[in-house]
Amino acid sequence: MHDTSVTVQPSLLQLHFETSVDGQYVLDPEADVFIKVNPAMCELVGYTREQLVEARRPVSTMSIIHEDDRAQVSDHRGTVRDAGDSGVARFRVVRPDGEVRHLEVRFTLIRYMGRLVQVGSARDVSHQVKMEVKLRNESEFNRELTLAAQQSAKDAQKKSLEVLEANTRVGALSEVLRAIPLLTKRLLELSEINDVFKETALTMVNDAQFSSCAVLLKDDNGKLEVKYANPFRTTTSLQVKETPLLSRVLTGDEELAVDENGTHFAAIRAGAQVRGILQVGLPKNLQRFYAGHKPIQQSIRDLVSTIADFLGVVISNHENLERIKQQSRVDKLTGLFNRRVFEEQLTTEFRRAIRYDRDLSLVILDIDDFRNVNNTYGHQMGDRVLEQLGSLLAGSFRDLDTVCRYGGEEICVILPETVGEAARVKAEHIRRKINELEIPLLEDDSKLIRITASMGIACVNKSITNEEQLLRDADRALYWVKNNGKNQVKLADG
Repeated sequence: MHDTSVTVQPSLLQLHFETSVDGQYVLDPEADVFIKVNPAMCELVGYTREQLVEARRPVSTMSIIHEDDRAQVSDHRGTVRDAGDSGVARFRVVRPDGEVRHLEVRFTLIRYMGRLVQVGSARDVSHQVKMEVKLRNESEFNRELTLAAQQSAKDAQKKSLEVLEANTRVGALSEVLRAIPLLTKRLLELSEINDVFKETALTMVNDAQFSSCAVLLKDDNGKLEVKYANPFRTTTSLQVKETPLLSRVLTGDEELAVDENGTHFAAIRAGAQVRGILQVGLPKNLQRFYAGHKPIQQSIRDLVSTIADFLGVVISNHENLERIKQQSRVDKLTGLFNRRVFEEQLTTEFRRAIRYDRDLSLVILDIDDFRNVNNTYGHQMGDRVLEQLGSLLAGSFRDLDTVCRYGGEEICVILPETVGEAARVKAEHIRRKINELEIPLLEDDSKLIRITASMGIACVNKSITNEEQLLRDADRALYWVKNNGKNQVKLADG
């Protein structure tokens, strides 16, 4: 008799994945959610597979990461973008019970079923980190002993040092001068303004041998906000009125000031405005070396002012570039996003909704009888109506919603995580606000006109297979309203 039973064996890869002592995972970096995790990964982060993968709204990976390490992880993800790229990262995670663990993650990006996913492994290196800290502390202690020994030797050889001081002054200044051209070259190569601030602070201390460097810019309230400081410190704000020296530099009364500790404060100008301060500290030994040598002291002042001026130029360039980018995405008349942004965002949100079974609604809004406004009051008045409507809509939706001028008097609104009656209620609320909008005439501000709007809504459901179909359904709902009395909200048939 033949044995007809079949023994089903899992693949070796699956067996390795499930039984590995290291955490194994597959991650969608765009959506910030896990696609697959093994038991060891669940134990590392303290969440179940159901919470990480199988839930309707899984726990995001960024929410698990310690808040102080999120920017680091986000920056690291941004540098690894193409299939085949790999990387190693260390960061802390916070488990649901509050325990903090240090993880070391090794990963590779691969393309799977048309999308980029991150495949990697993770292990707990908390003990290793603890040992590294201990070794660093011991190293610091030994360094302090060495410094003490050096100081003792200096005291014994005081006369010899006096002879060498002149050479030390020249050598130190030479190091500073050599570092500056390298710094300006690096700053021009950086695309992110925060990286510019960081590179400035690091280079001024590590290469130019200053004791400290901080880039401080004014916020909207006139306070100085630390953008980056070396040695590092948590971002804080300084009250300008509490520091007269800083106030004189910020108001433009002085281009550069030096306090009693030898710290230099130089104005950072972008255009005609003082935007902030470059704060540079001089080591005490160099202060002593440069004491009484006015030409060298002036060279240091000129150098700090030069870097501050260069920072102002870089800031202006970045702001102009950002302004150009923003103008290419925004409709000039209404202040809303333009059609190009709408098409890009609709594709992104639709694919996310389909892939992760999320809610999504699309609203098309059309001003009723807008042609009559142009014919009766002129096209300039028509433009004013669109401006007023744009201002109203810009402040009426959530940050995650996308409001765009589709064309003419049509406005499209993409509502993620919203469906059915919730979308209709939101649209009805907007319709009533439009009805209440009073717009002054150009030639006579005492006279007001009012407008109404018709709206069609379509929601993602199983019968809709692409974003074009969603747009057509919303447009058909709008067409129904236009032919049935206008000034209404219509939800497309599901």
